[in-house]
Amino acid sequence: MKHTVRTISKERTQIFFGDGVLSLIKKQTSALSVNQDNIFILADSQTRSLCLPVLFDHVPYLSGSKVLEVEGGERCKSIETAGFLWQKLNHYGADRNSLLINLGGGVATDLGGFVAGGFQRGIRYFNVPTSLIGQADAAIGGKTGVNLENVKNQVGLFYPPTDVFIFPGFLKTLPKNHLRSGLAEIIKSLLLSDPIHWRKLQNIPVNSLLDEQTESLIWKKLISAAVAYKVKLVRKDFHERNIRKALNFGHTIGHAFESFSMTDDRKPALHGEAVAAGMICAAWLSSMKTGLSHKTMKEIQNYLDAGFDRISFTVDDIPKIIELMKFDKKNQDGKFRFTLLAAPGSPRINVSCEPHEVSEALLNYSQQQKSL
Repeated sequence: MKHTVRTISKERTQIFFGDGVLSLIKKQTSALSVNQDNIFILADSQTRSLCLPVLFDHVPYLSGSKVLEVEGGERCKSIETAGFLWQKLNHYGADRNSLLINLGGGVATDLGGFVAGGFQRGIRYFNVPTSLIGQADAAIGGKTGVNLENVKNQVGLFYPPTDVFIFPGFLKTLPKNHLRSGLAEIIKSLLLSDPIHWRKLQNIPVNSLLDEQTESLIWKKLISAAVAYKVKLVRKDFHERNIRKALNFGHTIGHAFESFSMTDDRKPALHGEAVAAGMICAAWLSSMKTGLSHKTMKEIQNYLDAGFDRISFTVDDIPKIIELMKFDKKNQDGKFRFTLLAAPGSPRINVSCEPHEVSEALLNYSQQQKSL
């Protein structure tokens, strides 16, 4: 299966999906006329151990490439790590005809794309996502970035990969909590894209999916549907000035939850855990602001609650979470701008919400978690 995203600048990203896609990497590399000694692979310690051998088994041609290893995790997605990687590329003599292959989850593809975009004003890169979030969402669309002072993706570029290779076999390397996290992005996409998708999804509980073998047809269908929806929006609105903002459903509060969890000595929430919580809050706001029925709001809440733990915070933490939302890139003129839902398949972008309305949504979420 192959998708192509064309940006307004006529650049292309080709997305290859399936069990045999890794074998295409040599062909695509040769098409770019990149010398073998000018290929670099970005990996963290986990993907270097679990996924790099798989990549080399399928593409022995890459085994002589220089590997740039980072620690991994959201905290390594920083300007300091980007600087370290630029120094490494410089040390190894990388030039404008170099190719960076990002092997990993959303952190690797966000960070690696940013590094590729900044080095010598832009070198080409491939994304080879190994996490479910990466395969269904993060590796696609050309949004790159790093965090700044615990604020998610505060510095970044719209800089598309040349190719994306989605190999379902990598999902076997993931612990269950990371698969669960990735499912949040798939749920988001299917909820936004089509009411039929949403109705079908409600018959497949998250925990049942996690009991399925990741190479099963149902997983491939879910990933393919999420990819197709994202490609459709990116093709229309690469720079996220309009309809692509729909993909932020659950992310405005979700990113604030994620940033909040990285403060003090808290355990950082996985991206999908924070987004699932953000979708519950966004569904509540949708029932207040955009006409989402109470019945659908409860369906969304119940489906997510059955599959994800709640983010824990107190009423006293609500002002801190709202303060973190002020860094959201969709805000305009000091106003919070949300993606909300009128109904499954009918997102509404740029919905203005007052701080007191957001506070009510967070208070409602906080009070509910006591009774779960």
